[in-house]
Amino acid sequence: MMQQRVSKHINPERDALAIEAEYVQTDPWAIDSILRSEILTRVVVDPCCGDGRMAEAARAAGYEIIGSDLYNWGYGDTGLDFLKDPYLYLDEVQGGTVFMNPPFSLACDFVDRARHLGARKIICFQRTVWRESEARREWWMKNPPVRIYQCGQRAVCWYGTIPVAERKGSAHQPHSWFVWEEGQPAGTLLGSIWRDA
Repeated sequence: MMQQRVSKHINPERDALAIEAEYVQTDPWAIDSILRSEILTRVVVDPCCGDGRMAEAARAAGYEIIGSDLYNWGYGDTGLDFLKDPYLYLDEVQGGTVFMNPPFSLACDFVDRARHLGARKIICFQRTVWRESEARREWWMKNPPVRIYQCGQRAVCWYGTIPVAERKGSAHQPHSWFVWEEGQPAGTLLGSIWRDA
């Protein structure tokens, strides 16, 4: 669950920006689990890399990583808007993997953009509710993922500016990884990933 509480010990403007930009960190166990479940291409692009936790986990798994973000959260090239032309790393996206946890409100746009730019594989972390809603119904009908991995245990996701020592509470919303891959048959296979598997 995205915790709404904002730290009293961090710059309030930065906290407000994290909420506005939907800068939510991905639970490390969920990243490790998807990297054990999916094979990525040699080059992996994270266009909303935040603090770099997903990019660095993929690097540790042996992939070449390019991280960028519109905002400066302490990792990668900043000031790069993936949704607008020109994206600096277009050549790396073409035929590569886009591995991301984009802002929830822009997730469909990020997937559309990755497909438009020629990504061979897209692996996107989102709240499972993303798959719901009448407003996104047509989009999902046109863009069925190849695979969905439900987090079997809840992934705990926090705004990135909240210090670890202040992160208390449990997850109240389920999350999933959504995978699109060129050359794979249409349709959706549903599986689960687990913290201890």
